[in-house]
Amino acid sequence: MRFGLRELIFLMVLLAMPGAAYFFVFQPKNQLQQDARAEIVAKKAKLTALDKATEQFINLDEEIVRLKSAIEMIEQKLPDDRETYVVVNRVADLARSHKLKVETIKPDKVVAAGPYASELPIRMEIKGGFEGFYRFMLELERMPRITQMPLMNLERSSDKKDPEGTMKAKMTLSIFFESTASKAGTN
Repeated sequence: MRFGLRELIFLMVLLAMPGAAYFFVFQPKNQLQQDARAEIVAKKAKLTALDKATEQFINLDEEIVRLKSAIEMIEQKLPDDRETYVVVNRVADLARSHKLKVETIKPDKVVAAGPYASELPIRMEIKGGFEGFYRFMLELERMPRITQMPLMNLERSSDKKDPEGTMKAKMTLSIFFESTASKAGTN
């Protein structure tokens, strides 16, 4: 077999075919496959994020229901502003029932305690035995209304006429109630 120019050109064309096929066919197809894989990974990431978001919405609905029931429970513990004096009378009756003498009860000015509630601070002076005072504090804690005692001064009675173990308490009791502004907003 003779190997001439014609055969050499044929051999060169034959060898150039795979190279041309790589550059013009396989490389663009590989690039398309890589782009498609990257797009698939990105879409899977978006789907995962979407699944997490939908789980949050499902949990969000449950959380909204739970928070609404908590708000209703707190609103039940907040008396109307007309009922605050009922609560004050209830506190005074509690003190008397534990053999404590209520020396003074002075309501202060109403203070806003947020957008939905107001606070009525009440200054009280109580005198009596410590055991009765302790039971009074326990009963006060169990009251269904929201109350707070931000200030309390407890000291032994200096009056010589008082029996041993008599104490005097000066305290500020805050009663929280539903503000009229929040009622106007809900109606």
